[in-house]
Amino acid sequence: MDFKKLFPRDLYHSYVIEGDPELLPYSLRVFLEDKGEINTQSPDLILNTYDSFTINDSPKIKDWHQNKPIDGKKKICIIGTKFINREAEQSLLKIIEEPTVDTHFFIIIPDSSLLSLTILSRVQLIKSNCDDESESINAEEFIKLSKSDRIEKIASIIKEFKDNENSGGLRNKAILLINAIERIIYSKWKSDIDNEDYKFILSEFKNCRDYLSLPGASVKMILEHIALMI
Repeated sequence: MDFKKLFPRDLYHSYVIEGDPELLPYSLRVFLEDKGEINTQSPDLILNTYDSFTINDSPKIKDWHQNKPIDGKKKICIIGTKFINREAEQSLLKIIEEPTVDTHFFIIIPDSSLLSLTILSRVQLIKSNCDDESESINAEEFIKLSKSDRIEKIASIIKEFKDNENSGGLRNKAILLINAIERIIYSKWKSDIDNEDYKFILSEFKNCRDYLSLPGASVKMILEHIALMI
């Protein structure tokens, strides 16, 4: 990602960037340091990566946000996460809605659809230029499977993450799969807009994404619901 082409001379207070949440935060830090925006040794910079960003992670950022800059330059917060639940998102939203002078937030997440429209309306969104073709292909294959084979496929996906349904990586993968299936169903619905089954399925995709953002929600049950519905 070419940051020089993405960021103007004067930074906006908050950004959401689609990208690798494990690698991109460090590339961004180097760019901002070279640009003279930050000193990586200063407490005015906070950089954290998470498998899943939860409400328990937000107090530290709130406390940091309330402090004045130490070295007189900008304060930069870089968060890289595979997933963020709704409670944590609301906590971040309160900070973003009341930005302090010379404080800038960068949230790096694989897919901006993981975030609510409310938070996206208050940030500068930098979307990925490339679609995840592998997920689209997986979605097409998933739809072609029998219902029993879809259930088995879901079980294998859960096992990839050691049956940890709180894994941010698992929830991100589930969202990507749901989005890819939704694109296929939506394309079919456009050719048959009076089809009530397609209308119902499309409404359920939104519900499933909302449920996935809730702490403790069962990824397995949500994906199984989709497997039996499509």
